[in-house]
Amino acid sequence: MILTLATHTLREAIRKKIPHILIGSGAIILAISPLISSANEPDALPKIMLILFFQLVTVLCITGIIIYSAISLPYDIEKKTIFSVLSKPVSPFKFVVGKTLGFSLLAAFILAVLGFVNIVFVFCASSHRLSEQKGLFKARKEFNAQHFHIQGKVHHEKEWIRWIMGGGEGIAVWNFPNLHEKTKKTLPFEVELRLKLDSSRDIADTIPLAIGIEGIHSEENKTEVFSAKADEILTVSINPEIIKTHNSIKITASPVLDTDYIGATQNSVKVFSLQKGFVFNYAKAIAITFLKFLLIIAVAVMGSAYLSAPVSILLAFTVFLCGHLLDFVKDFSLLLHHSGAHEHAFPGMIKKPNVFMIYMEYFSKKPLEWVSFILPDFKRFDSLSYLLKGINIPLETIGFSVQYTVIYVLICTLISCILLKKRELF
Repeated sequence: MILTLATHTLREAIRKKIPHILIGSGAIILAISPLISSANEPDALPKIMLILFFQLVTVLCITGIIIYSAISLPYDIEKKTIFSVLSKPVSPFKFVVGKTLGFSLLAAFILAVLGFVNIVFVFCASSHRLSEQKGLFKARKEFNAQHFHIQGKVHHEKEWIRWIMGGGEGIAVWNFPNLHEKTKKTLPFEVELRLKLDSSRDIADTIPLAIGIEGIHSEENKTEVFSAKADEILTVSINPEIIKTHNSIKITASPVLDTDYIGATQNSVKVFSLQKGFVFNYAKAIAITFLKFLLIIAVAVMGSAYLSAPVSILLAFTVFLCGHLLDFVKDFSLLLHHSGAHEHAFPGMIKKPNVFMIYMEYFSKKPLEWVSFILPDFKRFDSLSYLLKGINIPLETIGFSVQYTVIYVLICTLISCILLKKRELF
């Protein structure tokens, strides 16, 4: 019965050309994306294609599915057209689950087709310069330094950045313990250095840096000189034998010339292990995006089970928008709660507690807390940042997204069944 409802819903969407419209519109947006890119960076165009797909095309598809579900469900309920394809009456639960499954199959089909088109465009746009864009097409696991210190002299410190001068005056040291145990198997490793660079020379396009990668307890101090450019990430491959032998490594960096300076913090250097390829990581990002589709579909079905089509559309879009602004709601609630803690920021202006703010806090704090608790947090489904940074999406992230979605879908389905029973149509 549920599969019959889902199949009927999907066939109706195909008959009404819903997939054709959404897939065609998304493909047009992706096709014109090369005209948008004007940056000279090698990976600018692939990044723009990824951004357009995950931020514009997916929103367009979500919009179409929300409108279709809000119109389709009330029409089937009021006209009882669904009973013409069923051999016997259907319960509210099976009706809601069947319609939700049908809309979800539609979303999965559209997302799969456009996702395939997008990745083809991305590889076509980068095929002739793939070596320059290798950082984008990686799926890496990130390791942060557990300890950072300066050997020698610190020239000066500003805004939490420690600056050291070259010529042997100082050396920045980062320690990364237990790399081999965390990955469970030996994988290729690399290190990214995001250092601040400065020089007293008049013309200094590049700064030579002495980079050392050794075991933490190793007495050797082998360094290699690399040319670093300002505002560019310096990527250095790590010899796998170092990881096998030492497991815990230290990375050192210092300018070679005494006219050059580097600014460093604990997060200036990160180690990455190369996991599975970009395509597999991209597939996980698509899966997380589908969970976002599923969640908003459940909300749209819940609204259309009792409300008219225009109102249910408005409700779904409101939830979708507020779900992306949930951080702002939480911050605003926190600001009201601690409004009196910032009086030092206005010396001489606040002599006594602000009565308006006190009443505003009293009447708004709890509602805002409940709103932030009830609304789904769609920022949890952000997978684009992983792809742009070449970071492997952890399976724990996918597992949490699945649990989060299942809970909300079950709650919305239960509420939808209750609302349908009140309409006395089943």
